[in-house]
Amino acid sequence: MASNLHYKTVSSLLLEILKTLMRAKEFEDFRLAGGTALSLYRGHRESLDIDLFTDASYDSIDFKEIDVFLRKTFKYVDPSEYKAVGLGTSYFIGNNEDNCVKLDLYYVDKFIQEFVLNDGIRMATVEEIIAMKIDVISHGGRKKDFWDINELKDDYPIEKMLFLHKQRYPYGHDPKQIKSGLSDFEKADDDFDPICLRGQIWELIKLDLIHLTNQLKIE
Repeated sequence: MASNLHYKTVSSLLLEILKTLMRAKEFEDFRLAGGTALSLYRGHRESLDIDLFTDASYDSIDFKEIDVFLRKTFKYVDPSEYKAVGLGTSYFIGNNEDNCVKLDLYYVDKFIQEFVLNDGIRMATVEEIIAMKIDVISHGGRKKDFWDINELKDDYPIEKMLFLHKQRYPYGHDPKQIKSGLSDFEKADDDFDPICLRGQIWELIKLDLIHLTNQLKIE
């Protein structure tokens, strides 16, 4: 059966590591979200890292157990020593220093939708990812975040995006802040362009998003 995921957007090493993590009991409460999940869904740009999220109760995940698993499973793990975890932690894992993938693990607020299982990969839904991307942008987005929202704008009206954000973050939902963030490119301008598979250009993406926010009526 053919996959509906766009595997051309990730490296073979990333995919191999991701599927290994998805099979491990230590990661059963985690799902893939963020840009890599969206790239696999949409095929619009390449993505280089793995962002896994859990909405399990804070401090309920045994990160020490995860650390032990990673060191037993992969030839290369950096940092070389386990560090205490707050709301998340990061690793570089793979074969060696020059052939590895960044792995980020996060606690997050409760998901509003169940995960989707694709080829053995637990994934947040596109709508869930939209809400999370809008939240990031409202606090100062990076270029890849704007790139992703631009990819989705023809299928999800901006009003729908705000509705999803309100569902996921009812206490932090600020439409004016979101509108401002959607046209604030100060931090993003200095970022490297993602490797785009749609032929999109950053300056045109900015113009599209400015036009989008100008249409957004906030009372």
